Amino acid sequence: MASVREKLTKYTAYYRCPDNIQNFKMRIKYKEIEAEKVETADGETEVDWQIKTISWQEKHFSKNEREFYGDALNCVTDLEKRYHEQIKDQESPETAPDIFTFTEEDGYTFEQELFGNDFQQDHEEFDYNKHLQSSMENKVISSNVEKMYIMADLGEYVENIWIKNEQLLCSIKYDKNSQVLNIYPDFTTIKPYYLKMGSETIRYFFYFIENCSKISEELVLKEQEIIKKISEHKQSIRQRLIGNKFPLPPKNKLYVYLFLEILSAKHFEYPDVYIEYYIDLPEGWSCENSENLRGRTQTSHGITDKYLLHFGHCVDVVLQYNIQKLSQTGVPKTPYIYFEIISKGTWDRYRTEGLTYKILPISEPGHHIYNLSCFRFTQGAWGDLRRFFIGDCKNYKDVTWIGIPKEHEGVVINKFGINTLGTGELNVRVNVVHQSQAFLKEFSRGDPREKLIYEKLNSSSLIKSVEEVLHAFRKARKNMLEVRKNL
Repeated sequence: MASVREKLTKYTAYYRCPDNIQNFKMRIKYKEIEAEKVETADGETEVDWQIKTISWQEKHFSKNEREFYGDALNCVTDLEKRYHEQIKDQESPETAPDIFTFTEEDGYTFEQELFGNDFQQDHEEFDYNKHLQSSMENKVISSNVEKMYIMADLGEYVENIWIKNEQLLCSIKYDKNSQVLNIYPDFTTIKPYYLKMGSETIRYFFYFIENCSKISEELVLKEQEIIKKISEHKQSIRQRLIGNKFPLPPKNKLYVYLFLEILSAKHFEYPDVYIEYYIDLPEGWSCENSENLRGRTQTSHGITDKYLLHFGHCVDVVLQYNIQKLSQTGVPKTPYIYFEIISKGTWDRYRTEGLTYKILPISEPGHHIYNLSCFRFTQGAWGDLRRFFIGDCKNYKDVTWIGIPKEHEGVVINKFGINTLGTGELNVRVNVVHQSQAFLKEFSRGDPREKLIYEKLNSSSLIKSVEEVLHAFRKARKNMLEVRKNL
């Protein structure tokens, strides 16, 4: 059962009901819990819930109604006499709360529905002419509506006297003309609704509203046919939009689509800043448009004290990897992206404001946001003078050195003795999409999506290599049989 702190939102739901409304049935599953026992109520079983099934326009009586209609002297009208006959032989339930109903014959109207649209503020006077004019302009559409209310008497005994507390659990209306049923609140089977009662002693009343109507077999078949037609129509629309010439990568290739957006930067020394980026591809990776692996943004001018800079620069790159190499090299090396934040001052003085890098999340398709801390190299007083007077842009040989250099081999990399200074922060967003024919068999077998990309590709490459061996064996066997025939 859901915690009391997670209040379920109530809303009105509308259902089209072409079947006979008399077949409609609903089930109220309920229990009352004291406030101190609410937190430990999650583990309770179905046995602890009380259940009441209610049919359309079925009358259930409250405690006060049983007392009133139980006395024949109080029953004057035909309806009251019929109610007297119904409850004469019924036993009053001893358990509280008491679930009862108001049907169309009772003529009951919930107060908020009757006056909710005509409530005026305390400081406003009711204008009869204005209200009459509004009623004439907004004509009510004629309808034939039946109503029914599911109620609960959540009262308690005070010195052997029952003090009632009638609460609305559910209101149901059916329009015979349009054959539409609306119910408030909607059916729920996962989380219960609840009512909080009491001032000194707090109590909670939890309840589910469930539809237990039996649908005829004819309507079930008709519904399935309609759903099938809708599905086929949606598929035909999708087919027209996408077409049949949807490009697929080769069988031995993995395509990784990278949609990179350089969002913003902040806390750098100078205000006029642009960013250069470079994607370094290790062995096994390739890109048809190598020009897309490097580029730069527009210059952004910071207007605040902390120089908050907005870029919104988008980069679209497609990386390729040969799946067959997985069986030889195992897990492939991952591409890196390097950033250099550069400022342009007066007299064309270009200064490096920060350097940073990030491993591209090529193994994790989806949406990623990174806040990258930046630094720059410092070279003492001489370096500061050079930076101030002529600029210090690109005062390094290889930008990949800030990560793991290409020429590095071994387990340990030593960068001792390099003086650096922490600068600002760079915010980037990366969206990753995978495309490979190796996934087709994996998903058709129902394999979970959480399975690692490398495991999928590795298994696919293994299957492919086995298939190639079998194909070569069949070809050799075929050639041998043809040679024997010639002999």
